[in-house]
Amino acid sequence: MFGEFLLGLSAGTLTGVTPALHVNTLASLLNALSSSSEFGFVILVYVMGLTHTFLDSIPSTFLGVPDEDTALNILPAHRLVIKGRALEVINISLKASLLAVIFALFLLPVYFLLAPRYVPKLGRIFVFFLVCFLVLTEKGTRKIFALIVILLSGILGILIDHLPLREPYFHIFVGLFGIPTMVYSLRDSLDSIDIGDGKIKMPRATLLKFSFLGTALGMFASLLPAFTSSQAALIGSFFSRDERSFLTVAFSVNTSNFFFSLFNFYLTGRTRNGVMVLIKEKYYLLSSREVLILTLLAIAAALIINLYGLKMAEIIGDALFRVNYGLLNFLVIAFVVILSFYFDGIIGVLVLTTASLIGTLALLFNVKRTNCMGVLMVKIITG
Repeated sequence: MFGEFLLGLSAGTLTGVTPALHVNTLASLLNALSSSSEFGFVILVYVMGLTHTFLDSIPSTFLGVPDEDTALNILPAHRLVIKGRALEVINISLKASLLAVIFALFLLPVYFLLAPRYVPKLGRIFVFFLVCFLVLTEKGTRKIFALIVILLSGILGILIDHLPLREPYFHIFVGLFGIPTMVYSLRDSLDSIDIGDGKIKMPRATLLKFSFLGTALGMFASLLPAFTSSQAALIGSFFSRDERSFLTVAFSVNTSNFFFSLFNFYLTGRTRNGVMVLIKEKYYLLSSREVLILTLLAIAAALIINLYGLKMAEIIGDALFRVNYGLLNFLVIAFVVILSFYFDGIIGVLVLTTASLIGTLALLFNVKRTNCMGVLMVKIITG
């Protein structure tokens, strides 16, 4: 058990700090290679997934390559990076994620009441109103532009189901959110960036308040299949006042969503992420004792990650920002294109390019890039 716990921490750290390496990809590989006992494997992949949510802020902050859970965090984090507060962003992620685990424990009684009562029809209705919410919160003619982005993203999301792709959502999410951000950053005149110190310039009460809000939103995100962490963070953004409070919500949502997915699986058998899918395939039923063990290990992991996460981010940031920032982003774009070709050949690159054009369209229209989440929402609404 202890060995699987340490391996899970190590693997989650690797996926967290590596751009474009999703935890689900490594989890599938570990599943193929694992010779551990069944519950040992559950410990390994669950701790890995949780660790990933603490540390995936590092590539999304330093490099701007997001996955589904961090897609909305890029611009607020980037603004603080430009101000020389990159390390503070990472510290907010670590502290907000730790608080999310703690607050989630207190929300578990509520979750035990809600999870068994969820029905799929409710999720479809919710997503429809979420689309309306996204469109109506834009100003003036941007409502039309937002709807165009949602529909184009949705059509792409439906089309990829009919293409022979191994990693469809890699191309989709990096294209919609990552590539446009990095291309845009190539226009910056910055030669280098100071990562600053890790001190959080936000009152503790504010950190606690917005982390609790993010935890609660993450709880609901784990219940509703199309209500992603990014969309939950968007709702939280209407309550946040600046970049720091928004990021606190967003990072808390990410960890809370993953944490509660364990209890959704335990109570209903439903899976809300790739890690839970693997657990269901290999182990399926979890006893109350095993869920308690995983909960205690989650708390231990959250505390341990906060011991080394900031120092590791400082080392990575110092190394990355020694090179020209524009060159760094160009190299990452090239790396992503090579990965896309490795996964799915020329078709993968074409999907990546199409998604990147749609994501760039959102920037040109000056609408929320969360509208690009139509790639999931339209599919859910249309069934």
